Amino acid sequence: MGSLSPAVPSAAPVCNLPLILPLHAAGTHLRRRAGKVDGQARRGRLRSGPRNRVLLFGKIRELALYRAEVLRAHGFLVAIPETKEETVAAIRQGDYDVAVFTYTLSNDTVEELTELVRQHCPECRLITISDTRLPDPKINPDANVLADDGPRALLEALRETLRRG
Repeated sequence: MGSLSPAVPSAAPVCNLPLILPLHAAGTHLRRRAGKVDGQARRGRLRSGPRNRVLLFGKIRELALYRAEVLRAHGFLVAIPETKEETVAAIRQGDYDVAVFTYTLSNDTVEELTELVRQHCPECRLITISDTRLPDPKINPDANVLADDGPRALLEALRETLRRG
C-alpha cells in the first residue's frame, strides 16, 4: 500500500484549515415579480434574494409570537402585525413571499385579507392554518396546515410552497 505523504518533502507548515464551501439555500434564485400598474401586470422585473419573508397573522397574539420564533429559528423573516389594520397596511406594501393566516381569524377576515393579497401581491403565496384538513374553497390557499400538526407541518408547507412558487 502506498503512503499518503508527498513525493517531495516540503518545509511548509501543515495547517488544518476548514474547507469552506458556499451553501445556497433553496429559494435564493432569481424570480419574476409580477406587480401591477393600472391593472396590467409588469413583465421582466427580476428580484433576487432569499424567498423567506413571511407575513403571519392570527387572533391569538401569543400563538403568533410562538410560531414566528419557530420560523425565525429556521431562517425566515417574519412580520407579525398586531391588528387587522396593520395587516392590511403590510399587505398593501407587498413585501412578502408568503402570507400565513390562522384558524383563529373569522372566515370573513381571512377572505378579505386573501383578496388583498391577490390584488397587491400576486406573487405572494398563501398558507392557512386550519382546524380541519380540508382547505376552504373560497380562499383556495397554496397550502393548508392542520393546526394540530404543529410547527413542523408549517415549516414543511412553507418550504414546499416556496419551492413550487
